[in-house]
Amino acid sequence: MLTRIAAWLGVGLALFGFVAVADTVILNTPGAKTGGTLVIGVSQTFWDLDPRISNSFYDGYVTGEVFDDLIALDPETLEPRPYVAKSWDVVSDKQIRFYLNQGIRFHNGEDLTAEDVAFTLNSIVDPANASPNQTELIWMQEAIVVNSSTVDILVKAEYAPYAPLFSALNLAIVPKDTVLEMGDEKFNLNPVGSGPYKFVEWITGDHITLERNEDYWLVYPNLDKVIYRPIPTLATMMLELEAGGVDIADNIPAQDIARFKAMDSVNVLQCASLSYFYLFFNMSHPPSNDIRYRKAVYLSVNMDTAIYDIFQDLTGIRAYGCIPPALWANDSQYLETNVALSENDVRAKQLFIQLKAQGVIPDDYQTTVYSPLDPRRTQLATIIAESLKENGLDARVQPLDWGPYLDLVRHSEADPLGEDFDQGIIGWSGGPDPHDFLYYLLHSDNAVVGAAENLSFYMNPDADALIHAADTTLDQMERERLYVEAQRICCHEYVHIPLYHLIETKGVRTRVHGFRIDPRGGIHLCDSYHNVWVKE
Repeated sequence: MLTRIAAWLGVGLALFGFVAVADTVILNTPGAKTGGTLVIGVSQTFWDLDPRISNSFYDGYVTGEVFDDLIALDPETLEPRPYVAKSWDVVSDKQIRFYLNQGIRFHNGEDLTAEDVAFTLNSIVDPANASPNQTELIWMQEAIVVNSSTVDILVKAEYAPYAPLFSALNLAIVPKDTVLEMGDEKFNLNPVGSGPYKFVEWITGDHITLERNEDYWLVYPNLDKVIYRPIPTLATMMLELEAGGVDIADNIPAQDIARFKAMDSVNVLQCASLSYFYLFFNMSHPPSNDIRYRKAVYLSVNMDTAIYDIFQDLTGIRAYGCIPPALWANDSQYLETNVALSENDVRAKQLFIQLKAQGVIPDDYQTTVYSPLDPRRTQLATIIAESLKENGLDARVQPLDWGPYLDLVRHSEADPLGEDFDQGIIGWSGGPDPHDFLYYLLHSDNAVVGAAENLSFYMNPDADALIHAADTTLDQMERERLYVEAQRICCHEYVHIPLYHLIETKGVRTRVHGFRIDPRGGIHLCDSYHNVWVKE
């Protein structure tokens, strides 16, 4: 067994081979200048800044600069590389030892040690803390301090060998003593990390400000200050990008691409993304727990036309399953041909009439299509609701700010609406392994009230067994076969209606240098591979 896991960890040419190298390559761009302020436009509001509980993709823009991760991912190969951990050894099937760089200090002057790494990981794993990130470490038993610069991570017996083991280990380290002194709630609002930029202030709904960490251990950060501005209305964001009110816009709608490409002051950067956006059904109550309802919704919508009208094949493409086309095991050709449903209003009406006749749908029933405050998702929700109305089901659209939306779809006790729901639109950005999509979105481990990502609360023992088998073998051909079979089971049950995969698109003012677009959608400013600077 040790030979097998060691072989996996040593495959440097594999998409996710894990290679322990002693030195991190630091990007020092000739001609780069220090100083200046970078303003980033963000298409959603911020929610949590403690990385142990933050589960929002957009919060990661900020936490990625305030905190340092245990490991880094090479932006070209997406292979794990050293960061806080300078190297590691596979001691056994159930034990991986990490050796930490010394001399790293948190922004309050405290040293980053193995105590902080163990505290961070153990606090996520501890069920009592109800971290929404707990399932990302479902394979981990415990982190144990060996000495001040060495920490062991113990793997649960049933997860050895765990092929995608380290895909979730890109985790930010928090200072143990500071967290215990401040308390979790205060720390979440005033984070203290060891990263290249220090937290200054958070004005809810307006901006978050960071400033340079003058004593950053890895490289001297080029920027004096970074400001993140939440601008959920993309039309407003585009005006700000054009006028120079923001230097980076994290999204550009399809209709604006040609205009910005023609500008000398803005660069449009694009790449295939590791994203999946979908309509998910709440399978914990009727009528959405009835496959006839889910099929009727699907049959009501001309999805090809809807996706093309919004994205025009410029910023997004039609999805047929949860695994993006850029990854292996996506099975899109089979899913398009054998599972995807074309618009059929006659059949949809028949199913709705049948469900009403049997009392599954009450005569006066109104359904709601929920979405975050994102114009593209709201537009899709509107198309879906209007299509349902045309087929005899009373439907409305309800966009929500990001925090209340997550509380609703996770059945959180903090849900401000205090109501259940039938369906909602959401997205997911994963790592370079099919596990990061199938396990989190469809495995019953993640059907957890208030926390995890299986928002349909879908539970299928057969799919679970296939996903787990794929997760615990090192034979990639076998893994692909197992993942494909699992996805087909889930798709044939219409747990989701796949909507689109984004083409990652960001607008960047030409005064910004050293910025690289990320297929996972992140905005990275200073780390082993980036050190963004601006020309005044």
